[in-house]
Amino acid sequence: MTISFTDPGLPGQLQEGQVQTRRLQGGVRIRVNSGLVWLTIAGCREDIWLKAGRSFDFHGRGEAIFEAVNGAAEFTVTPLPPKGASDDTVRIAKLLPHGLIRWF
Repeated sequence: MTISFTDPGLPGQLQEGQVQTRRLQGGVRIRVNSGLVWLTIAGCREDIWLKAGRSFDFHGRGEAIFEAVNGAAEFTVTPLPPKGASDDTVRIAKLLPHGLIRWF
């Protein structure tokens, strides 16, 4: 078995049975794009199994071990957005008092 250490910003591509280790720091989202990944993180009580389309948010630091199970797998590790950040668009009319929008 070969264990490779990879830049956490790069997408992970694993062949069946291949293992990859990454150091996680701060809040990250691990998302599996294809395949099935067996994930073990130092300090976590249980292993995590993620299939394509699923994600797991991890808050903290630790070594993570990824393994592709039942075929090849691809995953990404991205930083979590800061607390309070939102992707929702707010219309200006909702921010202004009723009737004030007429003045624009």
